[in-house]
Amino acid sequence: MLSRDRLFLFRGLILLLVGLSLFGCSKKRSAATVIAKEHIEVAETKASPSPGPASAETKVTTSEEMKPDEMEVDGYVMKKEVRGTSKDPRATKDEQWRITVQIEDIGLRKLIQSDRAHYDKLKVGDRIRVAYYKGNYTGTVWAADIED
Repeated sequence: MLSRDRLFLFRGLILLLVGLSLFGCSKKRSAATVIAKEHIEVAETKASPSPGPASAETKVTTSEEMKPDEMEVDGYVMKKEVRGTSKDPRATKDEQWRITVQIEDIGLRKLIQSDRAHYDKLKVGDRIRVAYYKGNYTGTVWAADIED
């Protein structure tokens, strides 16, 4: 069990980290172009783990290891017909509407987890406004959101 002093120190450290994360990045706005859209269904639930040597979730090391009917997406190798279905290794317990944009100010591509309304409304090639969070010290873009 933590002593009272250690608990106080632990809470202070948590507050310090939260404060640094809030002040360590700034919100910026820019025009962006929609370059890709993808819908991923809800992951299928498994009653019990199947006794198999490998799962569908495999990391890619080289393209030479892939079979002709496989593709690499977001670091996962999968069969082409599995992409976007409930068997997609990127599928989660929630349905996903993913929009990839090219942010003009910084020339960076960013994946935005969207809602269905934005997903249905936007087409590849559309120009939109996005808000993104960029680290003040590292220049890393942490997140981006579509502005209405």
